[in-house]
Formats: sequence, C-alpha cells, structure tokens
Amino acid sequence: MLKSDRKSARPDIWLYLHFPLLPLETLLPQVPTEQVQKPIAIINQQKNIQRVLCCNTQAAAWGIESNLSISTALALCPELEVLPRQVEQEQQLLQQLALVAYSFSPVVILNNSEVWLEISGCQQLFKGYDALLQELENRLRYQSITAVNGIGQNPVVAKLLCGSEFETQLPDQTEIQRRLFNTELNLLETNRKQQQSFKQLGLNTVGDLLALPRSALSRRFDSELMLTIAQLNNEKPFVAPRFQPANTFRDLIQNPQGIFNKESLLFPMKMLLQRLCQYLMARQCYCREIEWHFEPLIGQSQQMQIQLSGSQNNWSTLLMLSRLQLERLELPRSIEQIILHADQFIEAPMGVFNLDLFDNQQTTQQSCELIDSLNARLGIDALSQPILNQDYLPEQASTLAIPGKHSSTAFNQKLDEKSDEKQKAPQPLWLLTDPALVQMRNQQLYWRQPLTIISGPERLCGNWWQAEQQRDYYLACDSKGARYWLFRETSSQRWFVHGLFS
Repeated sequence: MLKSDRKSARPDIWLYLHFPLLPLETLLPQVPTEQVQKPIAIINQQKNIQRVLCCNTQAAAWGIESNLSISTALALCPELEVLPRQVEQEQQLLQQLALVAYSFSPVVILNNSEVWLEISGCQQLFKGYDALLQELENRLRYQSITAVNGIGQNPVVAKLLCGSEFETQLPDQTEIQRRLFNTELNLLETNRKQQQSFKQLGLNTVGDLLALPRSALSRRFDSELMLTIAQLNNEKPFVAPRFQPANTFRDLIQNPQGIFNKESLLFPMKMLLQRLCQYLMARQCYCREIEWHFEPLIGQSQQMQIQLSGSQNNWSTLLMLSRLQLERLELPRSIEQIILHADQFIEAPMGVFNLDLFDNQQTTQQSCELIDSLNARLGIDALSQPILNQDYLPEQASTLAIPGKHSSTAFNQKLDEKSDEKQKAPQPLWLLTDPALVQMRNQQLYWRQPLTIISGPERLCGNWWQAEQQRDYYLACDSKGARYWLFRETSSQRWFVHGLFS
C-alpha cells in the first residue's frame, strides 16, 4: 500500500523539444554542397508579405534575422540564397523526430511542430536521467538537427521553461518551481489585451500571476487563461493525442538537381535505411522486405525489392544488399526522387529460419546473410531449399522452395514427436528419380544382380483421400554388401528399388 502511494506521489517529468531551425534543416539536404556555406534564409508568406522565417549562421552574420521582409534581407545581403518554406517536408521530418523521441519514452505527443515526451521512470533503462538527456541530444545532433528543450512537471510548464540551449542535466523539483515563478509573463501564450492587463496590474512574472486569488483572476481574464493557470498548477491535465508510429514505413529524399550515377545514390539510400531502422527500433519489430522506387526527371520510374530470408533491422546489411541488387538494375539517366517503402514486419525474430544443421545461431545468421547476398546478386529465383510436405510417400514428402519463405507446420512437429517415440527404419538420403522395377527370378529378387532382404517391412500410406497407395518398404543387400531400399506395392505385388545407401 505504501509502495503504491509513493509511486502515485512521484512527480511526472515532461521534456519539451523545440527545433528553431527546422524549416532550414529540412531543406539543407537538398541544397548543393557548394551552396551550403553561403548565406541561406527560409522565407514564409505573412499577410501578403514574404518574410524571413529563419536563416543559417552565415546569413545571421550579415544581420539577417526572423521577421525581416525579403527586400530588407536582400538589401543587407545581396548574396543571400532565398528558399521557400516546405511545410509538407517539415511534417515528414517531425515524424522522424517523433520516432527518435519514441525510442526514449513510450509517451510522446506530437502537436503541430511541437514534441513532448514523458521521461518519468525511464531513468533505469538509460542509467539516469542525465544519461538519457545526453543520449537524446547526441541522436538529434547526429541527424543534423538543432534542438533546445524545457523540463517541467507537465507539458505546459516544460514548454514555458524551454531555454536557448539543450539542457542535459535534470533540475530538481525545487529548481523547476523557482524557474517557473521567475519566468516573465510575456512568454505566456496570451493575446495582446491580456498582456496589457498584466502590465497595468504590475504583474511581471508567472509567480506574480499565480500568487493572485483565483476568484479575482476569473473575473478579469477569460476561460482560456484560467485553463492555462490550472494546467500550470497540475489541477487540470494537458489533453493531446499520443504519437503512434504508422503501420507501414514510407520515406523519400528529393534531389531537384538530379543524381546521375549509382554511386551517388548510395548516400541518400543510406539515410533512408537509417530512418527505417529508427522506425523498426521504435516499433520493436523486424523487417522482412523493403522496396525501392527511383523516380527520374524524365521517363519511367524503376523499382526493386529486397527480400530477406531472416529478420533484419541493420541498415548496413540492408545497404549492402541494396547495392548488390542495384548493380543489376538499369536506371534512368537522372534520378530526382528516391522512395523507400516497407510493410512486411514481424514482432520478434521468431521468423528467422534455422538453416544450421547443429542449431548454431551465429552460423544461422551468417547463412541468412549469405542467402540474401546471393539473392540480391543473382535474383530471388536463383536459390532453392528442400522442405517437408504433408505427405508420407518419400517422393512427395519434400519439395524445393525459396529459402526462408516457409514456416514449420504441425505436420513437421508431429513427425518429430513420432520419431521421438519410436525409432524409424533407416532410409537413404538420395532417392531414384523414378522407382526402378525389380524382377523376380526363381523366387529371387533381381536388380542388376540378386538381392537379399535384410529387414522389413515398414508400411507407408499416401493419398488416402483420393486413391490410397500402400507400400511395404524393405532393406536389402547384394553379394558385395551394397544396400538398397525396396518397396512392394500391396495392390500389384510388384517390387521396386526406390533408393540406394552410400
């Protein structure tokens, strides 16, 4: 009882992520390398006027800042590269960033361009909150994303306390409360009329506002501000839908200048595969197939599928397989867009087919990688493997299939159980393509030379639902000791040689 009380009394810890250069960093991968170091600004339409939304450090050195009109910005910096904002691409990037957050916490909120994650209770997995924050910052930095954060006991406080840098040390509750009370009221999202009322009342900080009686505030301010105050005090919850990864993965990279050779395709393909692996990590699943689409500037698109014999979530292996198959693909002269699609997933690596005779997992993984490499280089139909069928007749008990594309059946398990209960008679590994007729000479079996029965019979039946076939199998030998596998049909009483022992 006391344990549950302590758990319920534990304060929540919410992390707010803000990406101030998101419009710029969304488009930077599409900018030619020689232009990346030049002054660049992203513009947005505001009330029929194009204004600067954000810019890189080179542009900021010329005095370019947000909300400047484009004419003023070009007057300050004539060499300024101006790019229009791409909202749809920003949302795709936000989905990727939410996936990154989802790998750190099961509770993630994605609302427009804002991301929250609750990290309460996640410290054990990352060996402390500070280590979690440091790892999250490294992941975002690896993706070339500029991020700042805020930490609080609820999403509203966390957003209000968002600073100008990424904080990697978790403040205690006393420090969070002190920061909240000292936060200036102009950072609170309210209209201009309410901000003027704050100044008239002499209210400068959030602490000044929260110190006033709630009844007096409700008479002067609207219900929206009262809801915000209640959320700051943890009296009402912050309501927003939780982020959930999509059931399928689809991502793309555009290059308006075009890609003209296969080697240049590998870097954007690597980026897409890394995003796929982030998606797999967030969903805790494994991939069985990926599909590439290459869209040209002019002409028809090309596509290729990478089918895997085992479960995969390793981007380097997937890139190696894609590269091998890419060598066999005839691509258009110029590629403008690369699309990666995947919808074949399994929850755990239970679908990995064990090709190793002695059940060695490491050898099994190597076998799967070898099969995938050969399939990528030679084609999916180049390899085959024998599998068991639901039939007791030897020539129909197995067939050839694509490696890794079959699953164990109850029939196979039943055979295993039966073999444990009673040891079966020996059978040769290789069978004749067509059973050879055995002659009977003076009451003696004869096939190339006289044969003598050693053991048997063992009766096998098949196709009982159509025309039942019954065979009695025997082990025989000749005068030199060579052994043969014979059977006699119960209907015709004829003898056949079906297999030879080594």
